[in-house]
Amino acid sequence: MSLHTDAVRAIGIFKARREFTPEEINASAPQVIEHIRKIPIIQSNITKYEVSYKAERLGKTLASELGLNDTVYTTVIVIEGPSHEKIREALTHPDYLAVIKGSLEHATDLEHFHFFSAEFTTVI
Repeated sequence: MSLHTDAVRAIGIFKARREFTPEEINASAPQVIEHIRKIPIIQSNITKYEVSYKAERLGKTLASELGLNDTVYTTVIVIEGPSHEKIREALTHPDYLAVIKGSLEHATDLEHFHFFSAEFTTVI
């Protein structure tokens, strides 16, 4: 197990307004992600920008098989950079905010979106 001190993360989780189909996600997400990738402040400050969508395609959910409650959250965003300051600089930049504003308004309500800064440990 190693403790990373050379990078930090910001993690966002949100509950979508409704369940989006894989086709809807595949039709809209790549364009948004491509816009984000082209923003200069993102290119210079962010080393990873990962978006994961809830996919429960089996008969039982993973949570239920583990004896846990199913979550209402549908999307996780993991952003990695060299420092919390660099991540904040990128995520609060007007160019980034302009790209994600419409996407977030379409996908969720602000009361269903949570965000936090994080340190991390790699186990495997």
